[in-house]
Formats: sequence, C-alpha cells, structure tokens
Amino acid sequence: MNIDPLTKQEFVPRHLNQRFESRKNQIKYNNLKARRKRAAKKKYDQPLDRNRNILIKILNGSNEAIKSKDWLLALGYNFNIYTHSSIHDGKIITCIYEFGLLKLDLDKYKIIRNGNY
Repeated sequence: MNIDPLTKQEFVPRHLNQRFESRKNQIKYNNLKARRKRAAKKKYDQPLDRNRNILIKILNGSNEAIKSKDWLLALGYNFNIYTHSSIHDGKIITCIYEFGLLKLDLDKYKIIRNGNY
C-alpha cells in the first residue's frame, strides 16, 4: 500500500514506482506545487520582469543607451531589484538578466546589453 501525496489516502499501486493513485492526482499535485513556487517568487519576479521590459524598450534593438535616473524612475524602473552585479573598468554594474546598468555620474546611467561590458 502507498499513500497518495495529494489526497493522503492509501491505494494499491499498479506499478512499482507509482506514487499517485491516478495521473489526474499527479498533475494536480504538481500544478499546486508550481503555483506555490510562483507565489513565493512573485515579489521579486514581477519587478525584475518590469525592469527588463523597460530596458528592452529603451534600447529598442541597440546595444547601449544613456538615460537619466529621473527618466528611468518615470518609466517605473526599480533600482533596488537586480539579478546580479559585475565589474566593468573598475566600476560596479548592476545587471538584470542580459542587461547592465552602469552609473556614469550622479544622475546618468548607461544601459548596456550583455556581451558589451
């Protein structure tokens, strides 16, 4: 006898490696598990996605652009959320996936597509 992880009910497995009573229970269990994972990451994934979309829109196919901090903030860019950081010419670049943001001075930022820094 095995116990179905979704329903917590005992069942007689038809195969040696069967964990769920039915395929329907397996799909539902995995969908619920994925939903919980997405909900836990939502607080960070949504702002990251928003920032990435802003950078894509600004670059519009080019590899570099220079914008002011006010311009980025007006578009809704969140400077507190990024995926990683890198060093370019001794300066720290904050990155969002394939894009880097290099602070040039107090109010100007250079947006660089990955591979160009």
